[in-house]
Amino acid sequence: MKIKKGKLDIILNILCLILLIGTTDFLVIYWNNIPSEIPIHYDFAGHVNRMGSKKSYIILQAIIWILYVLMTVIEKFPKIWNTGIEVTDENREQVYATLLHLLSSLKFIIVCIFTYLTIKGIFSLQLPVWFTPVYLLLVFGNMGYWIWRLLKLK
Repeated sequence: MKIKKGKLDIILNILCLILLIGTTDFLVIYWNNIPSEIPIHYDFAGHVNRMGSKKSYIILQAIIWILYVLMTVIEKFPKIWNTGIEVTDENREQVYATLLHLLSSLKFIIVCIFTYLTIKGIFSLQLPVWFTPVYLLLVFGNMGYWIWRLLKLK
């Protein structure tokens, strides 16, 4: 069954691609100006606790592109999704649309987080103390919201 993407899903996917292409282009263009040693890990409070080679940002960029592509492929196969509720003929379209919204919004949040971390690291900036709680709230709050919407379809 093919699910028609809603406007929200389309907008989020376009924004993801803009961020991914923009970050990749920025790394390529700015590469010679990036210090050879930059932050590659932060503690819970946002302080740098490990430095590493700027080449680690190539790996980081590859990981986010792989995650984006995998999540995009998964969107195409709703029958493999673990819905958590029984999918019937009556609720199938709504269940799959709700899960597609979950995937699209989660993908967008993850891309935003990786983009933010890349920019902060390239300029050797600490993360704000609010970063970790906010990022956790965004990820799990988003998932909780869409799961709650899904459970209402039972």
